[in-house]
Amino acid sequence: MPRFSTYINALLAAIVACLPLTLSAQEAFDELLPLKSFSVTIDAGGTYAGKYHANFYNGIPENTNTIDRILHSEAYGNPIWNNLVDQGLINPSAIGTYKQLQVAEYAKMSYAITYQVGIGFRYDFEGSNSAVFARFNYSKLTAKGAFNLYSGASTSTLSNMNQYIPCDIWGTESRTYIDLGFSKSIPLNPMFHFVADIGFNINHIRVLSNDVEIGGNTYSILDVWGGREPLMNSQSYEYYQAGIGYGVFAAPCLRLLLPHSMAADLGVNCYYNKINLPNYDKFAPQFTLFLRFILNNL
Repeated sequence: MPRFSTYINALLAAIVACLPLTLSAQEAFDELLPLKSFSVTIDAGGTYAGKYHANFYNGIPENTNTIDRILHSEAYGNPIWNNLVDQGLINPSAIGTYKQLQVAEYAKMSYAITYQVGIGFRYDFEGSNSAVFARFNYSKLTAKGAFNLYSGASTSTLSNMNQYIPCDIWGTESRTYIDLGFSKSIPLNPMFHFVADIGFNINHIRVLSNDVEIGGNTYSILDVWGGREPLMNSQSYEYYQAGIGYGVFAAPCLRLLLPHSMAADLGVNCYYNKINLPNYDKFAPQFTLFLRFILNNL
């Protein structure tokens, strides 16, 4: 997983790479003009979503997608039990059938840091250092964790390590954001401005997958059975797990004015959003470190 410092270093390097454009000649410096009228913006960055929404993928019985649904079904549970017995991971005298498979501890999920890219449009009011904007961003997130199954092994002191079978669990989703807001800049010198953005966010989420790894094999727990147990002859269908959410955001950033009526912003977008996932639709924070290029007067 990329470290958050990797995104920071990459974005700072991109900003530094722009500096020679402003320092190459005095006439270029003279072209550093405040933004005005219409602009197109291009965003790229790294986003970190809070752990609260990630728990939608932990497979607990109260969730839409559950681990127990496949463990205790003939279609999935029996092959899982046979595979674990073949590998010597469970004690068949203690757990004699797939119906006795149990989760000892559910996963604590968290999102991996991922990309966010987008495009936007803004209008700067001449002479006021203020603007209104609309931005459209996209990211694909992965939530990861691990849970434990009971193995049926002895719980004596010497064999406690074999009491559980560790299993991975993860889920993926896509998020689309629409940010509508107001921006105000404060000139620090002819090259740099401090900028503050505030606004309203509309988001759309779509669940793409929810999988577990048990005994080296991968199984989907995405509910395609309408909440019923998956039987051998049961019919599955595509279950569209998605929804519209909303929230607010604020973004402090540093702006570097570039020649030819362009600029680059480096900042942090702080969201407080309601993401519409079943049972996990409360407000929670999300942070995006971004580099934004502003193409003015196109």
